[in-house]
Amino acid sequence: MFSYIFHMLERIQHLTGHLYQLLGPPGSQCLTCETRAVLSSHYPGICPRCVQQIPWIRSIRCHRCGRGVGCPDCVRVHMQNRSFVCNRSAVQYNDLMKDWISLYKFRGHERYASLLTALLIQAFQAMSDELTSICEKETRKPLWRPDAVTYVPVSVERLAERGFNQAERLATGLATAARLPCVDLLQRQINTGKQSFKSRAERFETMKHAFSIKPDGFDFSLLQNYNKPFKLLLIDDIYTTGSTLDACGHVILHAASNVSVSVEIYTLTLARS
Repeated sequence: MFSYIFHMLERIQHLTGHLYQLLGPPGSQCLTCETRAVLSSHYPGICPRCVQQIPWIRSIRCHRCGRGVGCPDCVRVHMQNRSFVCNRSAVQYNDLMKDWISLYKFRGHERYASLLTALLIQAFQAMSDELTSICEKETRKPLWRPDAVTYVPVSVERLAERGFNQAERLATGLATAARLPCVDLLQRQINTGKQSFKSRAERFETMKHAFSIKPDGFDFSLLQNYNKPFKLLLIDDIYTTGSTLDACGHVILHAASNVSVSVEIYTLTLARS
């Protein structure tokens, strides 16, 4: 008797789902809010209502770190020697973005990969337009464009735990869309653990010796005849204090200076806290 009732319930659920497909609203299920709708053609997997909730950073208050609100960080004395020219970020790191990034980064929801990459690509386009405008005013050069893209590496332990490096995937997606080479340049020497629980001073101290150039990575001596600074775009998922990006940048600048090569580092992240 119990098995018969269970079987009937399964049949009813199946028929109900089939009727919803026939009579419900057109479209597909939204990746984030799970409602059924005609999904966005620009942002893969989400509905127009969720597109409206994306917390874009459209008005930049700090032109060095790309923050959309008042920034007390970049006026600090020790921040004047940062390795990168400027940072730009696609979105504010609010609760919604925390959910999206966490579902992809920690829970392996692969469908978020193309969505988050689309956000980064749009931020790259805005960054290119902004820096091109500055170049035209200051040097009369017509276009700002990086020569290559690279990314912040994760530790061997973190890579084994997640199965992928989210910064690498963002970088390769952007590089493909922008038709730029993506360089596997850095390695993480130590597992620094979660940075979200550390103070600003602890973050900078932890990152001092965290990275190095990969032994079989890019050979900077190939650029010795390059007649202008080599523009490198460094990608990460979240900018908090900038300590990770700064540490990576200093390693790159040091390696380039050892062979008398001039490099300019620009950074781009998915989210800015």
